[in-house]
Amino acid sequence: MPKLTIDGQEADVQDGLNLIQAAALIGIEIPHFCYHPALSIVAQCRQCLVEIEGVPKVMPACNTFVRDGLVVKTNTTKAIKAREAVVEFTLINHPLDCPICDKGGECPLQLTAFKHGPGYSRFDGPEEKKVRKKYFLSEKILYDPNRCIMCTRCVRFTDEVTQTGELGYDGRGFRKKIVVFPGKNLDNELSGNVIDLCPVGALLGKDTLHEERVWYWKYTDTICPLCSNGCNITVGIDPRKGRVARVRPRVNHEVNDYWICDRGRYEFKIVQDENRLREPFIREGEGFRIATWDETLDLLAAEIIKTKNDPSTSIAFVASPMLTNEECYLLKKITEILSIEKPVILTEPIDGEKKFGLISQDPYPNNKGLRDIGLSSDSDRLDGVINSLYEGKIKALYVVGEDLFSVVKGGERGKLREVLSKLSFLAVQDFKLTETAKLAHVIIPGASPYEKDGTFTNDMGRIQRIKKAIPPQGSAKPDWEILCLLGKRFSQEGFNYVNPSQIMLEIADRIPAFNGINYEKIGMLGINKMG
Repeated sequence: MPKLTIDGQEADVQDGLNLIQAAALIGIEIPHFCYHPALSIVAQCRQCLVEIEGVPKVMPACNTFVRDGLVVKTNTTKAIKAREAVVEFTLINHPLDCPICDKGGECPLQLTAFKHGPGYSRFDGPEEKKVRKKYFLSEKILYDPNRCIMCTRCVRFTDEVTQTGELGYDGRGFRKKIVVFPGKNLDNELSGNVIDLCPVGALLGKDTLHEERVWYWKYTDTICPLCSNGCNITVGIDPRKGRVARVRPRVNHEVNDYWICDRGRYEFKIVQDENRLREPFIREGEGFRIATWDETLDLLAAEIIKTKNDPSTSIAFVASPMLTNEECYLLKKITEILSIEKPVILTEPIDGEKKFGLISQDPYPNNKGLRDIGLSSDSDRLDGVINSLYEGKIKALYVVGEDLFSVVKGGERGKLREVLSKLSFLAVQDFKLTETAKLAHVIIPGASPYEKDGTFTNDMGRIQRIKKAIPPQGSAKPDWEILCLLGKRFSQEGFNYVNPSQIMLEIADRIPAFNGINYEKIGMLGINKMG
């Protein structure tokens, strides 16, 4: 391992690192714009200039790699003056619009100008700056060439990461700008990542233009629930509107590296969908009435017991791979206490190569976890449940988080609707009004994955925590809490959990795939299952 000295501090670092990475390991920040660890090095912004002993000129830290005996100085007058000059040059034509820029508060250029800039400009004022028209690079991404500092991160991303090559640049000098190549569209499934990559306010998401300032938002680190890859994300909540405002990737080199797909970035809006379930409902005639939680759960428990005790009828439980490990365990525990056949999963995992290494063909976040918990997934059982419904063998059904109409072929939808309409009892627990829920006798409002705590197991067997970013809407409750309240009606002592972490401790004690697992070990980045 090379041994070098940075600002008087000696450090043994891994071979192959550049000076930005080496300095970061010992807590020294070297400012930069064009450098990104997942992209090629171009050393064109020159913001990372440092002084190196024995070299007459200042050198870009991003393109200078560690070697034994290297002595680097980032805090000399020569290095500081060089970086100040670069900041001043970068701001020559940059508009003075920080107070209205959507990047304000999280802008690397803004922070660098305060920390490493000269604090003055030799140019007269904003009337001297060149002004160019803004335009959209895609339906969702706005480009402001006035703010662009031509770091070319976005161009290198489409060249090197997605390898779709939609972006390039046109013009010279201050006229230089980012453009989409003729005949192409910036529509690859990772295109939204260029917004995160931009170190200034040049690339902005259309959906969050002119929203609340980012320093008022509340942030929660969680897991994307929209496929089985389990990308690590940070959810931003606008407290003024009380809703999810945006989703950004969180770095996890074992799962999604620095990126998320556009589906994970934009399709969180189901949380604000008008079809959200906010109150419990009980059917009356052809319609529904709002019910209390006690009334709803008492009716649900009574109907389950009634069906269980009647030898001429049978009840089936259906679990969705959208549920957490903890919720699936509770549902299974209820069926074991009642000596009812364990819940069935109506969807099977979909194997196949992941696009860009992170877009799975399996749209469910916890298909693997449900099977580790011990829920059935064999094809015979799947066909058996549907066929039993058609044959009238199942008289009652409790569906948690699943829409049966999404798992049958289009030609069977009418037949399924007729069968469900004839059930003696149908209960649906979900966070949105599905086609199945419209036929239910009882509707129990659950929470979306952005509104509860728990764990998912991704398709590689990595157990990761999801965290509540926003409270459930109306009087809806997290599914684990609903199942605890229901379970207490069958076993008062077996469901006294205060939070999902206690449920995980019991799972780890009873299920081999989770042996030794707890929330502390899972941490922020997850852990591969131990069983």
